[in-house]
Amino acid sequence: MAILVTGAAGLLGAALTAALYARGTTVIALVHRTAEIRNNAGEAVLASACDPSSAPSGIQVVQGDVRKPGLGLDSAMRDWLERHVTAIVHCAALVRFEAAWDELHAVNVTGTRHVAQLCPSARFIHVSTAYVCGLTDGPIAEAPCNPEGPFGNHYERSKAVAETCLREQRPGAVIARPSIIVGEAASGRIRSFDTIYRAFKFIAEGKVTAVPALPAATLNFVPIDHVVDAIAALVDHPCSDGKFVHLAARKAVPAQRFLNLIGTVPGLQSPRILGPEPVEEARASVAERLARPYWGYFQRHPDFTTGALAELTGMAAPAIDDAALLRQIAFCVAAGFIRPRTLRADR
Repeated sequence: MAILVTGAAGLLGAALTAALYARGTTVIALVHRTAEIRNNAGEAVLASACDPSSAPSGIQVVQGDVRKPGLGLDSAMRDWLERHVTAIVHCAALVRFEAAWDELHAVNVTGTRHVAQLCPSARFIHVSTAYVCGLTDGPIAEAPCNPEGPFGNHYERSKAVAETCLREQRPGAVIARPSIIVGEAASGRIRSFDTIYRAFKFIAEGKVTAVPALPAATLNFVPIDHVVDAIAALVDHPCSDGKFVHLAARKAVPAQRFLNLIGTVPGLQSPRILGPEPVEEARASVAERLARPYWGYFQRHPDFTTGALAELTGMAAPAIDDAALLRQIAFCVAAGFIRPRTLRADR
């Protein structure tokens, strides 16, 4: 058995590749530019270039581009994949909220179509996002989303459209929907600080002093190790085929509580809470403009149901309390991603 993981050099794809390999699973790692795969600790994972003249073993790296038909692979390589791949985990995605629609569509929608055309007899696990719910508040079922939205940004829209297209191509695909991925539960460790971490840095360092947040807004954070373990479990459970599975915390965190918690850490700053209207463009600082794509998280309160994962695999959704949030913040400080005021003053 070999599992094809797309986006295998990315944050989630690499962590999943390392976890599958550690369990003794053969992984064919599809990467775009870099052939190096690093786990969540930043350690290089032993991998070799793909050898289509023999059966796969360990971790074998294939370079391709999901934007191209056939991923840009020749017919011999595609035939080799079809002979050996028993499941595909599609992690490759463009996760840039500020990106133009054409860029997001090329990777997240067209790219998903191209991957779905490979290995038709293999199981398919598609990594989406819980926020395909867009601006819908209240209970969010583990069910098909509305590709018409409305959405908080083009990234969410692209993932919703991709889900719809995939269900037409491969009705048996598993749709795994992580919420906001953060560091490991026990340590807060994360290999790269992407997406909402950027806004968090500006807030904690006082470069953004006010956040437009609704009183009812919530943030659903999920540790990366839970997401990895859950996807690996779904790979092992064919009974999950055709299901929608939220990989989210049992209960979301009130956004205002999280923002206030930041200021309890010495040297960090909590922002003022504004109404939903953002600062005017002409008056916005560079940090405020860079953080703006993430303000949508602070203006809604979806409640993701999480029963499918437990029903299918026996895994419970994690609980996120203040202690867990403080571990996340502490790792950001220890890694030097966030510099408390005292350290910045020493420079």
